Amino acid sequence: MADTVVIGVGNRVMGDDAVGPVVLDRLVGRLPETVALVESVGDATHLLDTWRDARLAVVVDAVVSGGVSGSVHRIDGNAGFPASWRSASTHLIGLVEAVDLGGAVDMLPDELVVYGIEIGRVGPGVTLSPEIDTAADEVVDMITAELAEVSSQ
Repeated sequence: MADTVVIGVGNRVMGDDAVGPVVLDRLVGRLPETVALVESVGDATHLLDTWRDARLAVVVDAVVSGGVSGSVHRIDGNAGFPASWRSASTHLIGLVEAVDLGGAVDMLPDELVVYGIEIGRVGPGVTLSPEIDTAADEVVDMITAELAEVSSQ
């Protein structure tokens, strides 16, 4: 596995929940070739396997925590999550639980950065709502800048 991995979590046919994979699509060709781009439906074992050998893992996921739709949260996943994220996942087992499990079995990357994009609707559909589409572009720019800094160090 690559030293740095960006993981887009979501379901491409569930409207705004597709934001993680959409961000991955928009990152293609914008990051160093040494950065792996991996799509995930949020399965905890897949996440653990994807990031366990990485020095840096960046995860993009939709969250529903009561915030304003389209707002972007950037957190240090190794430092813990806001309490509102415990039930924020659109998946059966959420990212927070995967990180908890990874910590328990010593399968976390050295550095885990999580971009949570607050979504408003989860339901069938293949397009993002306008505010989520704008937030996706914002996260693409943030990740591109962040990984440019990391690769120059």
